[in-house]
Amino acid sequence: MSTNNRTVCIVDDDREITILFHEALKSIGGITILTFTDPVLALEHFQVNDYVYVLVISGFKMPGLNGMEFLKKIKELNRFVRTILMTAFEIEDKKFRDYTKSKIIDAFLQKPIRIHDLIKEVDTQLHSYENQKRFPS
Repeated sequence: MSTNNRTVCIVDDDREITILFHEALKSIGGITILTFTDPVLALEHFQVNDYVYVLVISGFKMPGLNGMEFLKKIKELNRFVRTILMTAFEIEDKKFRDYTKSKIIDAFLQKPIRIHDLIKEVDTQLHSYENQKRFPS
């Protein structure tokens, strides 16, 4: 896959978060960044364009579709896309552990998220995406 055809999506019901993260991630070259405040609209866009996505970053508590279920639907459409779940809340439930173990959720970031940590994790996930596309298991 061309490094100029990599789309990263940020989904959070807090518009300020999507704007902040979009600005921060512009420092990473070779990616297109899309933002959504509605997970249902993001999922609809993904269904039509799943082949361009390499990473989806999602908030946890969102109206209409929570972040874990949203990421599960994303992985059902494209198992290669990398996923990051972020939340300000503690998540201590079996479903979260199961989704992490089964790689529905590839990474987790606890809010408040430092910009440096966000960029580092996104970079890690982009590299993981490239590696798994080259060496699928």
